Amino acid sequence: MKRIAWALVLWLACTAAVAGEQRLALVIGNANYRVDPLDNPVNDARLVAASLMQAGFDVTLAENLDRRGLLGALRAFGERLNDDSVAVLYYAGHGLQLRDRNYLIPVDAEIRNEDEIPLAGIDLSFILARMSAAKSRINIVVLDACRNNPFAGKNGRSAQGLAQMDAPVGTLLAYATGPGKLAADGLGGANDKNGLYAQQLARHLLAPGLPVEHVFKRVREAVVRASREAQVPWESSSLQGEFAFVPGRVADNGGAADREVAAELAFWNSVQASSRADDLRAYLRQYPQGRFSVLAQSRLDAVVPATGPSLVAANTRLPRIGDSWRYRVQDQFRLGDLFVTAKVEDVSDQGIAESRTTSVDNKPRSTRVALAAAFSSTQEATPAPAEFAPYLQAAGLIGPALRATELSQQVDQVSVPLRASFEGDEEVTVAAGKFLAQKVVLRGQAQARGAARSGAVVSEHRIWYASEVKRVVKHEITTTVGGSLRQSTSVELVEFSVH
Repeated sequence: MKRIAWALVLWLACTAAVAGEQRLALVIGNANYRVDPLDNPVNDARLVAASLMQAGFDVTLAENLDRRGLLGALRAFGERLNDDSVAVLYYAGHGLQLRDRNYLIPVDAEIRNEDEIPLAGIDLSFILARMSAAKSRINIVVLDACRNNPFAGKNGRSAQGLAQMDAPVGTLLAYATGPGKLAADGLGGANDKNGLYAQQLARHLLAPGLPVEHVFKRVREAVVRASREAQVPWESSSLQGEFAFVPGRVADNGGAADREVAAELAFWNSVQASSRADDLRAYLRQYPQGRFSVLAQSRLDAVVPATGPSLVAANTRLPRIGDSWRYRVQDQFRLGDLFVTAKVEDVSDQGIAESRTTSVDNKPRSTRVALAAAFSSTQEATPAPAEFAPYLQAAGLIGPALRATELSQQVDQVSVPLRASFEGDEEVTVAAGKFLAQKVVLRGQAQARGAARSGAVVSEHRIWYASEVKRVVKHEITTTVGGSLRQSTSVELVEFSVH
């Protein structure tokens, strides 16, 4: 009874708040494909549709549409919109990109070559243009459509995932995962009837008074946490007005304070039993005046003795506090360049503490890079690829012994073992200049699940280091799955400042 009463209150609040606007939603779930049927899109569509109905939307739910049905549903939806509309389109199913355009794939698609994608699929630009022409007040398009590409072996050069697009004016585009990346069709549990993204979206859009941009931020945080950073949702927004799915007031400061206390407690519980200095330092950086800061510092002092020889004190090749580097990241499957800046905050035997920012949001993210042959990344997920040992040369770790290094990398949920090798000196030219660099290569391959469809996963990293830079100069990443290119990324130094 309490759940029914709450639903009634929520519905009445939404109805009262939207008296002056037309709330329309088209929710599509495509699962019964002739090629590679999916498990969860219909369930995902039903779940999201139910939440949108509770939020006061007039919802059209469509399932397992062929091309004619998909085009008809999109056309009818576009014809209903006007300048008083708040329009939501949610699509779960297969989606493909071709030449920086995204296509929704109907269940009857049989694509033999990549040039058939525009014929078999529906260009997303079609419905975006209809929304723009209708001058809807708010347009929200959610693409839960980044599953594995079942046509990859037939398309030749077509890329995985969906392409990044700029949102038209008055529109928010939301992806279940980053452009060019893949999202799992559920997590594989016995009772797993919904995809992770749909679960979180259906939950958070019902938060009273929460602005739509904050809804998707909460969804992203939850998905990143639950997937252990394997899936990072993405949005592109050009909304000009304020909008909340459910009217009301956002939780007051007391509620926010309670959440902050809970967040600190959760963080401390995750590191308190750790014997790693980096874990304790991470807590102290996040909560320098926290409830457990004295205890954290005491345990840190026990882990890292105050006396003893320093591994870095006499190493002049290592960077100093304040040194900085700016890199350009170019990805064949992503529209536009990404810029990443790294700045040294601390140098110790435990590694190099850095703050990193990207041109996506210019938000500083802290990390500590170990002086070892290993991949590094920030604690918070970013669109930039993980770096391999950016200070490997400065730490004096490049040489024949590098061949014994064994690593692994996750590609499409497959763990690929990598073997490192030193390839000698090579002259390399980047935007920051010409350098005589030492070249390191990581190579490896593994067999993907469902090998008959996907084949071998092959990954290669080529990294160049220059002594005057004290850090990576260039990093190229190439990954293929079943002979089809899945990743082609280049990271090159644009400018740097070292002492």
